Amino acid sequence: MLEVNAYLTEEPGPRLLVLGAVHGNETCGATALHRLRDGLQAGRLMLRRGTLTFVPVCNPRAYAEGKRFMERNLNRFLVPTENPTTYEAQLGNALCPLMAACTHLLDIHSYPNGGPPFGFVGGHDSEEDALAQSLGVDTILSGWEEAYAATGRQDPTRDPLEGVGTEEWARRNGAHAALIECGDHLDPQAPEVAYRAVRGALDHLGMLPWPERPSGWCSSSPRRVRVDRVVYRDREGMFVKPWRHLDPVATGEVVARTVDGTELCASQGGFILLPDANAALGQEWFYLGREEGT
Repeated sequence: MLEVNAYLTEEPGPRLLVLGAVHGNETCGATALHRLRDGLQAGRLMLRRGTLTFVPVCNPRAYAEGKRFMERNLNRFLVPTENPTTYEAQLGNALCPLMAACTHLLDIHSYPNGGPPFGFVGGHDSEEDALAQSLGVDTILSGWEEAYAATGRQDPTRDPLEGVGTEEWARRNGAHAALIECGDHLDPQAPEVAYRAVRGALDHLGMLPWPERPSGWCSSSPRRVRVDRVVYRDREGMFVKPWRHLDPVATGEVVARTVDGTELCASQGGFILLPDANAALGQEWFYLGREEGT
């Protein structure tokens, strides 16, 4: 069962949906949204306009067990399924109507191996861009869906909808969508980053004023990085060094070696994105990207 919190005002306005713990081991969103719920229910926070809906824990079983997912990644192939055969497919059938009904989506995540918070947008929508800038991040990534489609497993039998996650499904239904990665899974500051991101989004949309917003909260010129390539851990191997998110990489530089000696290299200069040294076989190992305009 999913906990869904919905707050409706008399004034028309945006319909914002906020999601936490789409991946069960990413708990900062749940903590932040429970804090927001408590403030709204106690009357310390009052919505000015529009509709706010949030799901603190989108994958309850994985959240209870501290796992990323139970049977498959909930943030991949997130589309309605007529005959769901996995737990995550059942969750998708419950979540997809919520995403189809919103005008704006904010999805809250964290990631392994440390690094700063950053945002994800589609890259073709000025409203999404403004939403991402309201989250208090210094770096915004784009191009995820195109990179996934172009450089996924390269398997002709792979379903083309496999790369559809929360943002992609919301966009297909007309919403503006942004995702925030709040830092490391275990960073004690990540729940605060998540809470401030939600407050920033609500303030930006004119739904809930944030008079105590930190000065300089929204950057007018965040760094823009475009995701170019997704690399899977299809064979055992290891990174050549302890990469961290947004570490620079040179053209031809070796990123990882598999057990048979194959070297995985950067095809052009740019950045390592979201490296996961503990990725399971068949899962995303790392991404490559470059600053927009280069």
